[in-house]
Amino acid sequence: MAQRGSLSPQRIVDAAMMVLDRDGEKGFSMRRLAAELDADPMALYHHIPNRKALMQAVLDALMRDCALPQPEGSWQARVRALCHALRDLAHRHPGCFQVYVSFEDWVPAEHRVYEAFYAALRDGGFPSSANVRAARLLFAYVETFAIDEITGWLAAMDEEERAALARSLEGGAFPVSESLIADITEMDVDDEFAFGLDVLLRGLEAERVA
Repeated sequence: MAQRGSLSPQRIVDAAMMVLDRDGEKGFSMRRLAAELDADPMALYHHIPNRKALMQAVLDALMRDCALPQPEGSWQARVRALCHALRDLAHRHPGCFQVYVSFEDWVPAEHRVYEAFYAALRDGGFPSSANVRAARLLFAYVETFAIDEITGWLAAMDEEERAALARSLEGGAFPVSESLIADITEMDVDDEFAFGLDVLLRGLEAERVA
C-alpha cells in the first residue's frame, strides 16, 4: 500500500498506473485505488472529476513514458526504434497499455508518438496519404503483437498444449499443419516480433518507391 499523505492529481495517477499494471483493468476500481492511497474514495473526486478523466490522465502519463529515439538515421532505423519503444512501453505498463488500446479518446501525449512516426516516414519520402496509412499499419502491428504478448496468448506451448494440438490434428486431414507442429509450438517472441517488423518495412519500402 502507498504511504499515507496528502492527495494530489499526480499521486493519484501514479497509484492508478500501479494498480492497473498489477491488477489489470478488471481488478481496478476507484475504491481499490483509494485503499491503495489509504484515502476515502470520495476524496479522490476533489482532484479527479471522474473515472474517465482519471483514465485519460493515466494514458497521458503512459504515452509520455514512451522513450522516443533521436530523429537520426534512415527512416527504417527510426521506425524500427519507435516500434520497439512502443512494445517496450507495453512491457513496462501492461495493464495501462491494455486500457490505452481500447480507449476511444485521444490523449495529448499520444500525439508526440504519432508525430515521431509521421516525421520519420515523411523524411523517408512517403507522400502524405501513404505516410498516414503506414503509421496506422505500424501502430496496429505493435499494439496487436504487444497485447497478445502481455496477455500470454503469444508464447511457446507447454507439453500439455503441444499434446492437445497434436491430438486435434490426428487423422491426416491436416498434413501440412502436422508437418509444422514443431515450429507451431515453439516460439521466440523477440524473433517473432522482428520477423513481422522486417516484413512490414520491406513492404513499405516497396510501396514508397512504387
